[in-house]
Amino acid sequence: MKSTVLASLALVLAGTGLAACGEQQAPPAEKTDGKPGVAVTNGRLVLPAVAGNPAALYFDIVNSGDDYAVLRKAEVPNAKETMMHETVTAGGVAQMGPLSPVNLIKGEPVKFEPGGKHVMVMGLDPAPKAGDTTEVTLTFAGGDKLSFNAAVEAPGGKN
Repeated sequence: MKSTVLASLALVLAGTGLAACGEQQAPPAEKTDGKPGVAVTNGRLVLPAVAGNPAALYFDIVNSGDDYAVLRKAEVPNAKETMMHETVTAGGVAQMGPLSPVNLIKGEPVKFEPGGKHVMVMGLDPAPKAGDTTEVTLTFAGGDKLSFNAAVEAPGGKN
C-alpha cells in the first residue's frame, strides 16, 4: 500500500514537471533606465555663494548611438525646480536665458559649462554639502531617462 501511494505521488509529480516543461516562461522585465548610446561625464553641481540662490549643474554629454536624441530636461532630487539655460554674449554683454531642447547629434559632444549651457537648480532642500554626490536624471524626447551622479562642489567650483 505504501509503495502504491509513493508510486502515485511520483507519477503526479512527474506529470506536473513535464507539463511545466512545455510552458514558456516570459523573460524577466528589463530595466530601461537609460538612453542607449548616450553617455554623461564630468557631472558636477556647484552650490550657490549666497544661500537661497540657485545652484548650477554642469556636465558633458555625447550621443554615440544610432538613435536620435533630444535632451528635454534635467532633474535633481529635493530641488523645487530646474531649468536648462544658456548664456550668450551679444554686443559684449552676457545674457542668460532659457535653453530649448538640445539636439544631440551623433558623435558631437555637448558641454554644459560655466558661461554656456547649464542647468539652474532652484530651491535645494535640504541642500547637499560639498564633497557629497547627488543623482541627476535627464529626460529625453520620447520619455527615455538617464541618471548619473554629480559631484557636489562648494561655491566657485571647489570641494
